[in-house]
Amino acid sequence: MPKVTIDDLWLRNDSEGNPPSRAAKRSLANSRNPMKAHVPEKWRKSRYGIGMRWRCHWTIIKDGRRVQKAKQFAKLADAQEYAAAMEDDIRRGRYRDPRQELRLLDDVAHEWLTSKVDLKPGTAGRYARELRLYILPKWSGTTLRELRPDLLQEWVGQLMEGGYPASLPEGRDPKPLSARSIRNIVKVVLKGVLDHAVDHGWIGENPVDKVTVPKIVAAGDDMVFLTIHEVELLADEAERIGRPVDGLLVRWQAYTGCRIGESLALKVGDVDVARRRARISRTWTDDGHGGSMLGTPKNGKTRNIAIPRFLMPQIEKQMGGMSDDDWLFRASRGGNVWTNTWRTRIWNKAVKAAGMEDEGVTIHSLRHTYASFAIAQGADVKTLQMQLGHSSPSITLNTYTALWPERLDDVADAIGALRERELV
Repeated sequence: MPKVTIDDLWLRNDSEGNPPSRAAKRSLANSRNPMKAHVPEKWRKSRYGIGMRWRCHWTIIKDGRRVQKAKQFAKLADAQEYAAAMEDDIRRGRYRDPRQELRLLDDVAHEWLTSKVDLKPGTAGRYARELRLYILPKWSGTTLRELRPDLLQEWVGQLMEGGYPASLPEGRDPKPLSARSIRNIVKVVLKGVLDHAVDHGWIGENPVDKVTVPKIVAAGDDMVFLTIHEVELLADEAERIGRPVDGLLVRWQAYTGCRIGESLALKVGDVDVARRRARISRTWTDDGHGGSMLGTPKNGKTRNIAIPRFLMPQIEKQMGGMSDDDWLFRASRGGNVWTNTWRTRIWNKAVKAAGMEDEGVTIHSLRHTYASFAIAQGADVKTLQMQLGHSSPSITLNTYTALWPERLDDVADAIGALRERELV
């Protein structure tokens, strides 16, 4: 087994092979200034009193070659502790070169981001922005070794309070971030960077794992669920401010549960009028550079959604005279509608006109509203998952679990009725 050897860099045996006396060692140990210790010249090495006294050295096999490694310590106890830990790491295959801890976070972050070739452009763009705006302004020039859990925890507090270094656009001042934003910055992006360092053996453990971030409120606490009358009011205001298609888009969102990017990416040919189905195969997504591009839906899968019967007359009217390749919800000149433009030009004004500007109503609230309608009418988790396009039923259940009514008494009564029928 590889062994870590500890050398005394200050003392040696004399010319006759005799080791330093106990008195000499004791005098050196008790003296703050080694040059004033009672150590005869015959036991002093040429570097006596210079630098650290103890050196650990060991040999590793790298690329088929034997490579010598060393590290110095001021105290023997520290050297012995390090040697024991190093031998254990070498024996278990956990060895890492201590010099790798001197890599800069900037370089590791760039390498990590470059390696994420499987990310959607929007996700990669979001990671890059969080590095640029929040992480690197604080930790640029910092080595991996310097990223201690206590310093990271202090930084989390700054993110919560607003007093953190940042590179925000237009010279904006930092403001307190939401629990969800902090989690994404710390527990997703920075953790991903440092996990990359762990995977490559540059550090032994990820310091972010020991950092606590604020708890995200329960999913239902920050959701807004509209009533049928509120949906219709918003749709009417949107149509009044814009065109009939704007009112239709509000109703479509609230009564089908589509994401806004999916709705605006629909083409006429995606709608099957006879079956009252729409094929969701694309969505508008962030291109990573502040623009938009067409991509796959959020979970990467195409799905077919059901359209309520009462929406079909207006949908068919909207499709009238158009080819399969035309946008379903199109601009006045026939092009596609951009989410941000529609939000500013139509949605925000409709919300204000409906008197809901202080109620936290967003475009995504229409999707939550659909879920509340569906659950109230008896939709099960699997059906709702398929309509909403969640990647798994657990996401649907975790998001909307509070909306499903408790039916313990109903189940107990049904079991009782079953027993009575069987026994009779």
